[in-house]
Amino acid sequence: MPKLKKRPVKGKKSKKGVKIFLVLFVLVFLTVLLYAAISQLNKALIEAKTVAVSVDMEIGSPGDGPGQFKEPCAVATDSQGDFYVSEFSGHRVQKFDPNGTPLLSIGKEGKEEGEFNQPSGLFVDAQGDIYVCDTFNHRIQEFDKDGNPLRAWSHSFFGPRSIVGNGGSAGSPQARLYVSDTGNHQIQVFDANGQFLMQWGGFGTGPGKFREPVGVTLDPQGNVYVADSDNLRIQKFDPNGKFLAAFRIPTWRGKNDELPYLAFGQGFLYASNASQNAVLQLDPNGKLTAIFRRKNDKAGFTGAAGIAVDGQNHLYVAERGSGKVARFTIPTTVTAP
Repeated sequence: MPKLKKRPVKGKKSKKGVKIFLVLFVLVFLTVLLYAAISQLNKALIEAKTVAVSVDMEIGSPGDGPGQFKEPCAVATDSQGDFYVSEFSGHRVQKFDPNGTPLLSIGKEGKEEGEFNQPSGLFVDAQGDIYVCDTFNHRIQEFDKDGNPLRAWSHSFFGPRSIVGNGGSAGSPQARLYVSDTGNHQIQVFDANGQFLMQWGGFGTGPGKFREPVGVTLDPQGNVYVADSDNLRIQKFDPNGKFLAAFRIPTWRGKNDELPYLAFGQGFLYASNASQNAVLQLDPNGKLTAIFRRKNDKAGFTGAAGIAVDGQNHLYVAERGSGKVARFTIPTTVTAP
């Protein structure tokens, strides 16, 4: 006699399905609660650390005339107190005196010598030479103080976004330029003439690895700080690339919402925070000490990108969203360690 097959019990299957649904519902509910709790904590952190600052100079408006900007991206200062602004969509670099008067314009859209394709990071050395991250020409260009091209180089770059030097003059064996090679997820190091010295990084989440690094700056000891944008952290290295520390930045939202640049001055590390329209102040160990926003202005520093600190304790902010550059004096309410 053939064996009879047992028919599945519909009731058991139904109960199992209900249990799975309930488990998934609880997981989704807990995820929503966790996200809401984190949002509230971040909001509380922002409110507790926010310091309102008065802007003492503001220049620019959207446009391509002298003193106007198309997506101001990075800012740099020199030893004379002049400052420089790169324009991502304007494909040029402008130089201004400390009062914001236009002095010089360098470049236009193109790929020939002295031309740019969406320039970003800037550095000015002690001699007044200007180094520019020519982002999507995938190269660095160097100009003299009058804007004349001196040299250009690439070392398998993919979208370099930031450059900083340690102040050494050309020919000095100590002179170094650090470049964030964003698309290749690494830092490349050169001498003052563009000769390759070393590199470190690579794609990843572990110590010393990067996901879309943007801003790079140095402290007085020569330590290197890197805005590891899509890992939502800043990493600190010694001058030769040895990993020292990592600081998570709770108010960053990742590469689609941030273009975080860094600066160091008066014993503090500064980072732009576009999603909050603010500039962050941290101590050298990564502790958040202040969040600077415009006084009596809910919009804040609209789309804050490049930042720079000069010798007069001024902090410059490129407002990519508004087509302006703002400057304020850093408050002394927080004492550096």
